[in-house]
Amino acid sequence: MNKPTIAALAAFVLLLIAFVATREKEVSVGVKKFDAPALGAASIDTIVVSGANTAKLERSPNGWTVADPSKPEAKFTADDGQVQALLSALAEFKAPDFVTENESKHAEYEVDATKGTTVSATGAGKTFAIVLGKASKSGGTYVRKADGKAVFVSGSPVAGSVKRDVTAWRKKTITTAPFADVTQVDVVRADGEAFTLKAGEGGAWALTAATNVFGDVLGDASGLGGLRKRPRPFRFDSNAGQRLVTQLTSLQAQNFLAADADFSKAHLFTLTLKDGKTVKVSLAPTKRDDGTFALKVEGDAQQYAVASWVAEQLETKIEGLRDLSLVSFDPSKATKLSITAAGKKTIAALEGGAWKLVEPRTAPAGVEFDGNQVVAQLNRLRGLRAARLTQIDVTKAGLASPSAVIEVVVDGKPLKIAFGADTGSNSEVYLGGAIDDGVYAIAGSEKASWSTGAQLFNKPPPPPNFGGMQGLDQLPPEIRQKLMEQLRQQRN
Repeated sequence: MNKPTIAALAAFVLLLIAFVATREKEVSVGVKKFDAPALGAASIDTIVVSGANTAKLERSPNGWTVADPSKPEAKFTADDGQVQALLSALAEFKAPDFVTENESKHAEYEVDATKGTTVSATGAGKTFAIVLGKASKSGGTYVRKADGKAVFVSGSPVAGSVKRDVTAWRKKTITTAPFADVTQVDVVRADGEAFTLKAGEGGAWALTAATNVFGDVLGDASGLGGLRKRPRPFRFDSNAGQRLVTQLTSLQAQNFLAADADFSKAHLFTLTLKDGKTVKVSLAPTKRDDGTFALKVEGDAQQYAVASWVAEQLETKIEGLRDLSLVSFDPSKATKLSITAAGKKTIAALEGGAWKLVEPRTAPAGVEFDGNQVVAQLNRLRGLRAARLTQIDVTKAGLASPSAVIEVVVDGKPLKIAFGADTGSNSEVYLGGAIDDGVYAIAGSEKASWSTGAQLFNKPPPPPNFGGMQGLDQLPPEIRQKLMEQLRQQRN
């Protein structure tokens, strides 16, 4: 037997000793058996939880409901996923480890009437009731039958499943409409801005009309040239429109509110469906004390509280629908990439089907040119997005004499992005794109990164030599192969 094998066996023995030493002395497998009734998940129709958390779950023709046992008439739709998980756990409940039959130990293990959580499941003329206690040191939860004295340890997830109040059991999905059924969304913000989104062919969304807070009007889909009173280039981002519609059709409640929220000044969203019906959603513009926002759906008596990030998406202004991309091209058709910054020029060109460093002719010290990195930077350039559109003059933005220029040649046509002066706020710089003549702002870190020139094309360091790691070569071949494959996937 070789040394690594002996070391592995020694480690295993030590772990086994530690496990046995820390395992509770009272646990003894097989001394007594916990007999659970054969109550299948499909046969259970009522579950009652009492103790620190209380809830009454009932099966109904329309699904499961939940109520406070002290107010059984106030029933709410329960989250089906949570209920099904509990049903499965109850149907498969096991408690194999016997601990004690001493009733005086119930308080210690918290399976008594004072601290225990009682779960009672009824169905098909049978009842299965257990009292769950505290967590066992050896893993699992102490448990006893509600009508018995013997205490066992169970690894069942039931204990974790029932630790929630009625609100937590309730269905959090806010019903509006299926995304595929929505053909139009009309938005009227609390500040007066309004716009209309329409679903087009191929799933693309279009901005068909919009009025901003100044009363400026954007025309129909064929004339979105800019705001009439304050001409500015406007390109609609179809993806931004789709994100808004997606959010409206997949709302989740953070909490449930009494019907007393103020919606007198609210953002209104009207969803028009394929069958001509409409669904109206209102969002109160003021944040509540708990950081949530009140929301309601017309025809639904329940009012909801939604998370702040949900409200931020719903509160999208016309400006938030702007396409902030700076260049549009197919990287596979690019033949040249040039970067001019900090008084130096870096050029990579496609020659003979392979990318080569043209300028400087010799890569700087510490740089090993890699053509694959050119492709990576081209893809990065295509995905570049500005932070916002500004209204500053081109000259004042420093774009007449740019501090850095990126140029990509696609199908023989040069496309340029120019960096200008600092904006003076948020560590941003001005820049102009290749799509329109707008002056945009972007994080200064982008300019700094592109200004590194040939460093952008440096070959990445080789992966660690996992095969040579000490001890790894001692593993069985099939295990070593699986481990190395997992490490490769993580790197990629």
